[in-house]
Amino acid sequence: MRKSIIISFCSFLMAVTLNITEKSIYPLELKEDVRFAPHFRVVDFLCLDHRGLAADILFIKVLQHSGSLMWKPASFDFDSRWCFRMMDTVTGLDPKYYPAYLFSGMGLIHYFDDVKLARPILEKGMKIFPESWEIPFWIGYDYYIYLEDYETAGKFLWEAAQKPDAPSRFFSLLLSALKKGGAYEKGIIILEMMEKAAEDKGLKKIYRKKLERLKILVRLQRSAEKYRTRFGRFPGRLKELVKEGIISEIPEIGARLGYKWDPEKKRVIIARIKKEET
Repeated sequence: MRKSIIISFCSFLMAVTLNITEKSIYPLELKEDVRFAPHFRVVDFLCLDHRGLAADILFIKVLQHSGSLMWKPASFDFDSRWCFRMMDTVTGLDPKYYPAYLFSGMGLIHYFDDVKLARPILEKGMKIFPESWEIPFWIGYDYYIYLEDYETAGKFLWEAAQKPDAPSRFFSLLLSALKKGGAYEKGIIILEMMEKAAEDKGLKKIYRKKLERLKILVRLQRSAEKYRTRFGRFPGRLKELVKEGIISEIPEIGARLGYKWDPEKKRVIIARIKKEET
């Protein structure tokens, strides 16, 4: 009986000790990590030629910080500048670390400003991997979705489309960026490719209709450029092009849509308009 009591008491003490030890090692209170982003030349000197290993360790640190925000309280913020400085170090240690470039454009975009912080890393990757379509694609995607900068998005998505093995599945996004960014002539090229590849007759008809509208946009934009050459400024409205005899009429679309001059963007757009707005 006494032996059992002693064993039970010892077991209780052991359990209490383990509990105290566990709480001291894994405290219930979460604290911010101490973060420091070393320059890649410093790490290169200290890693004794084990650059790949050092790059892996630093990359994992970034993964842990970014991924831990899924279960940490909302009070814990994503440290954008630290993460991208770390990714600069990672890609400096191992310039051919392809997943690091992709993750910079895919997994580290938590805030709108992260798009601009990621761009230098991705552009570095474009120089190292000139045949990759994925790296310029993610720059274009981020600028389209997060910043709504369609001109920049169209530029990089267009570059991605020129790469070997670039899939056609993102051509719709590219076409949208080109149209919204005013690159109508490039939009015609992409839409002609989409129309040619389409097998459904109904889809081909839709593409042909969109092609005609894009070609009209190109003609009207060129007419506006002629107006500027002649008068030193763009027209305030498309009606001025008719008045000066540069075009005979303003084409109509229907369904309350029409061609309109956008003075802020300095180009012709398709928008919902009233007749007096043209």
